[in-house]
Amino acid sequence: MESASASIDRKIKQLADWRGTTLARVREIIHKSDPEIVEEWKWAKATNPGTPVWSHDGIVCTG
Repeated sequence: MESASASIDRKIKQLADWRGTTLARVREIIHKSDPEIVEEWKWAKATNPGTPVWSHDGIVCTG
């Protein structure tokens, strides 16, 4: 199974336009704001590939 960080990297590469650029920038800001943030990949199912999630004592942000 792919790590959450690898899944987020893959998502950024798939979004080869302003959305990928924005997601990469938001990810960078999140990590600079809280170095202990945890990257997760949640809510994946047959009809949805999943969503990037950043958590620290609960969900902080979704991508």
